[in-house]
Amino acid sequence: MKLHSRTYKILSILFISILSIALIFSISFYFFLKKEVPMYHGELSLLRLKSRVEVKTDKFGIPHIFANSNEDAFRTLGYVIASERLFQMEMQRRMADGELSELFGDVTLSSDKLFKTLGIRHSISQMIRNKIAKKEIDTQMLSRAQAFYDGVNQFQSSGNLPIEFKILNIKPRPFSIYDGYTFIGLMSFSFGISTNQEPLLTSLKAKIGKDLVNEMRNESHALNSKGANPVVYNNYRSILTKTISELENGFNLFDGSNGWLLSGKKTINGKNILANDPHITFSHPGVWFEAHIKTPDYESYGHFLSILPFPVLSHNTKFGWGLTMSLVDDMDLFLEKINFSNYTYKFKNQDLELIRRHETIKVKNSKDVNLTIFSTHHGPLLDEFFSENEKKHLSLSWAFLSPENDPLNALYRMGVAKDINEFKSAVSLGVAPGLNILYADKDNIGWWMFGEIRHKSNPDSDFILDGSSGNDELSRALSFDEKPHLENPTSGVIVSANSRPLDLPGDIRGDWQPNDRFSTITKLLESKSKLSIDDVKTIQISNLNNENKLIINKLIPFLNRPINWSGDDGEKILDLLTKWDLFSNEDSLAPTIYYSWSREFTRLVLSDLTDDEFQSFSKTPNSWIFFKRLVLNEKSLWWNKLSRKDVINKSFIKTLEILKKDLGSNYLNWQWGRIHQLELIHPIGKLKPFNLLFNLGPEPIGGAYNEINNLKPSGFSEGFKVKAGPSVRRVIEFGEQVNAFSVLPSGNSGHILSPYYKNQFKMYQMGNFHKDFLTKKELEQAGYDQVYFNTSLKN
Repeated sequence: MKLHSRTYKILSILFISILSIALIFSISFYFFLKKEVPMYHGELSLLRLKSRVEVKTDKFGIPHIFANSNEDAFRTLGYVIASERLFQMEMQRRMADGELSELFGDVTLSSDKLFKTLGIRHSISQMIRNKIAKKEIDTQMLSRAQAFYDGVNQFQSSGNLPIEFKILNIKPRPFSIYDGYTFIGLMSFSFGISTNQEPLLTSLKAKIGKDLVNEMRNESHALNSKGANPVVYNNYRSILTKTISELENGFNLFDGSNGWLLSGKKTINGKNILANDPHITFSHPGVWFEAHIKTPDYESYGHFLSILPFPVLSHNTKFGWGLTMSLVDDMDLFLEKINFSNYTYKFKNQDLELIRRHETIKVKNSKDVNLTIFSTHHGPLLDEFFSENEKKHLSLSWAFLSPENDPLNALYRMGVAKDINEFKSAVSLGVAPGLNILYADKDNIGWWMFGEIRHKSNPDSDFILDGSSGNDELSRALSFDEKPHLENPTSGVIVSANSRPLDLPGDIRGDWQPNDRFSTITKLLESKSKLSIDDVKTIQISNLNNENKLIINKLIPFLNRPINWSGDDGEKILDLLTKWDLFSNEDSLAPTIYYSWSREFTRLVLSDLTDDEFQSFSKTPNSWIFFKRLVLNEKSLWWNKLSRKDVINKSFIKTLEILKKDLGSNYLNWQWGRIHQLELIHPIGKLKPFNLLFNLGPEPIGGAYNEINNLKPSGFSEGFKVKAGPSVRRVIEFGEQVNAFSVLPSGNSGHILSPYYKNQFKMYQMGNFHKDFLTKKELEQAGYDQVYFNTSLKN
């Protein structure tokens, strides 16, 4: 009895001790995290300010910066963004410059090899040096950018670094304009699908023949005889695909977008409206930092990529703009003939000298990796990205690496434009990335294409091209006026949703996404003669794709009746599809069946592909285009190989069996939100148990790929887990006064204990918006916290 009592006391003391230690650790950890939260009220000093700056943080966490000079405003902006997003900025520059392995070890070595090989920073450094030498760089742009990075570095030197810096043992180093430019290159690279698509289609051309693979293309037309010989590049392409897939968790890759403009003739109150929701891979914190700058001669309520000084999306009291990806084909792979014995390559029967440069990758807990990257006149050879037996001598021709490309200057000039003509002139400067720019003020709406569009000698540039013959070279670029554009159309409507632009010459191809969103948005905008700003909000969050009705109407007549599955449930399930209102809300049943069926249909048709080939294809826009093409076209060549009726029936029954296994035998429990869920992933949150601390979700959510609310997975490999979608929703009404609304997927802050870390998460899920405050009067009425930045005595 005494022994039992003594043991009990020892265990009790041990339990209390462990609990006390855990409590002390939790309290200490809490205060450690709390210390990192930026100051939202009080006074701070900042070197090199000319006068005092006010920063009013509104109830949604958006800082409003009021300064007497532009340099003061951008210096303060740099400090404020760094105080909220420094770790994100660090990850952005490391990813773009191939420096992740210094933190994460060889798990990210493939990514670092890719971006070192691309040489984005090398190319940008040459461009900036040349501009400075020729005195062609805009000194005002440079002054504001340098002020921004000075503000970033002043915060970083304060020592109040976020917890992620401690976890990963990051040694701070200064940020510069080169980091911003390099990240634009990463953003631009994420637009392209060529590095995956071209090796895949070229391999499939060798495997299944040109006629069948032709229908797997974005746009099918008779293949010509040019290009590289069809060769299987499976392992080569597989490495690229896996590298990009790894980066989709926790990093921001650009994926699509919706945008449209309404002139006053289409709105109830006669005011012009801009709506925009760029589609980007989700992360936590999100890709955008929302801030408002006001000086005597400059104003921007902007959505910033945190590492850039100038907003990518912006509006003020006079005008605003949004963007979508244009998906023009500005990236090509060329098969080169290389002679490494004398470091030359063959071009038009001549031996030309290879250009070479050296790069070093630091790898945590391992030796440095030294690379020698060779380039032809097309671009860098990707050989160093692959193991010795996978070197195929493919070079990448990419518009972004053009020595004339200065995207940050174009972005700056867009922001300081005084009218539509100055704005249009700024857009014309862009070489890459490929964008659609949507502009509105109280009198005008307009759409122009940012970036180079070229005629190509070989129109089949979605296959690997021949680098040595000279027959597949790029031809002339379209002038700015030759590119498709619209200004104040008589219809009063402009829509951009990543589909092929109207009026683009037929011999110019692109990596267009399906026209489903463009068609559905256009029909909804045309359904009323006049629309309100609330109508526009409702359209923007619509979980709808009208094109799905065409597909269902083609599929259902081919099903054998009655549906022989689990008694009479098959007929009831079919009835759900027949009566579906086409909205994919989280509690809907029909989208669970329909979208699962579309996948099994595609999987069955492409059963001869390896799993790796199939998963790579499923990540391209071509996958949905191919599915839709086969369903709607009874004369497809694939139906000479397969029975259309068998494919439709077998894939439907297979779908029901899979859903029964995964969601239970009662089809009334097959709600869309059970498999269609959103999780916002932090770069460290990819590792357990850090996901519990840093990630948000997963949570059920409506919408679907190719619906207006374009919440989409990445291929078929992870079910319907949402990986990308609207990274911000914006609706802005221009008149004598501007009425603007927006919402972020999470919040503006990157700090766990900040009140603005996830304050917009539920708002976003529910399809709600917050007001964008543009005046001090609006801020006074809504309430705010205020920090004064004072000139330092050390100035």
